[in-house]
Amino acid sequence: MFTESLHIALAGLFFQLTVIVGVGPQNIVLLRQGVRRWGVGLVVAVCTLGDLILLPVGTAGVSVVVERMPVLLEILRWGGVAYLLWFASTCLRDVRHPTPIDTSGAAPGQDAGQDAVPAVSGDTDLPTGGTGVGGTGGTAVATLPARTSVRSRAVTRLPALAALPTALAVTFLNPAAYVDGMVVFGSMANQYDDAGKWVFTTGALVASTLFFICIGYGARLLSRPLSSVRVWRWINLGIGVLMIGMAARLAMMG
Repeated sequence: MFTESLHIALAGLFFQLTVIVGVGPQNIVLLRQGVRRWGVGLVVAVCTLGDLILLPVGTAGVSVVVERMPVLLEILRWGGVAYLLWFASTCLRDVRHPTPIDTSGAAPGQDAGQDAVPAVSGDTDLPTGGTGVGGTGGTAVATLPARTSVRSRAVTRLPALAALPTALAVTFLNPAAYVDGMVVFGSMANQYDDAGKWVFTTGALVASTLFFICIGYGARLLSRPLSSVRVWRWINLGIGVLMIGMAARLAMMG
């Protein structure tokens, strides 16, 4: 019994990896945030949450409902085609003037060379003891006041908040994700019995979680090549062509 469940779980894990490993809008956003090193945890959480919702819903029988309502499937399918073609057009447009990823880790609106901690202004209250300014030690020592620390912590929260809308959009506003996450996956999971389909789903959820974490936190290893304009010209071209291919595959599913 345990061996059979393990085989089903591994089948779900490997099936989900073959689906999710394809370069798509969600993976590109996750890769970019990982290289920039800001908002990574939030984006990983949103992407994982998307699969935690869509895959069990598909397993619960949405695919059966869709089969009984072909119009709904058509709406999802052609909505996904339109979304993928739009995403491909943005990538192909950027081939001429690609924008490499800023690998400095600076927050949006913050210069790459600017420290996260605000500079001490001239009117900031500083201690002036024996080793302070004007003291006998000859070295100026300044201790940041508490209000500056609070401000710096507020600044570090900005990147995560700025990444939230994009993460939500590519996760929940992509019709192709509903087709793959609910219809296709639901059909695969429902090939097993009542207990087996949830074991299959559990394996798939483990695959999604591990994949998103590895891509998000491992992307910084690619920071050097992904900061090159030439590299991004080829990446945008490849992604654009791949998105067109995915849109064609989705269009021919009917």
